[in-house]
Amino acid sequence: MNIRIKLLLVFFILISSKDICAQTQTRIGFLPSINYNHEINKVWEVNFKFESRHFVFDKSTSQSGVFKYKYSLSDVSALVGRKVGLNSKVVLGVLTRMEPDAVSYRTIQQFIFQNKIENFRVAHRIASDQTFSSTEPTEFRLRYRFSAEIPLSGLIVDVKEFYFKFNTEALNSIQDNEYDLELRAVPNIGYVINEQNKIELGLDNRFVSFIDNQTRFTSWVTINWFL
Repeated sequence: MNIRIKLLLVFFILISSKDICAQTQTRIGFLPSINYNHEINKVWEVNFKFESRHFVFDKSTSQSGVFKYKYSLSDVSALVGRKVGLNSKVVLGVLTRMEPDAVSYRTIQQFIFQNKIENFRVAHRIASDQTFSSTEPTEFRLRYRFSAEIPLSGLIVDVKEFYFKFNTEALNSIQDNEYDLELRAVPNIGYVINEQNKIELGLDNRFVSFIDNQTRFTSWVTINWFL
């Protein structure tokens, strides 16, 4: 079984599981985003991103689910990256989070390493961030993400072709001397519109609070536009 079929099976298992959230607090929503990337020169690049969260379903462990729209928040971020090797770069940035009743700020540090295995591309990202808010203690996070991108036709992803991308990430969080762990699994189907634009549609599945045995599951339908 080749790697494309294996990863597509992972995607269908994630979207078809009926018992994944049977004993957890579950929320479902959609998560659109716009990413603008620009290479300043051969060494430096910048990224600007806008993302917003919207809930459409909410269920606690002791109640039946309720379908109701609720706006959650919006994030605006700016990142600056510098290549430090043939396949690696260091990224620094800031994020502003706007919620209906609060605004918080985040500083971001990342190291990204990419390489190719046969006809698909893999990337490793080690990141840390610090979230500052006037209403909550400062949150410190350390995270690792692995991602793989595979063309669904041919050996490389060309214009007007589809590709499959899968991300998995572990996030360690410390806030007010309390530790928490979050795991994410994000399968996406992407399409390259032209040399400057591509779009991805997928699921962002998040499992939070493993440590205190009060696991919360959130699944976002994601729509990402890259330009």
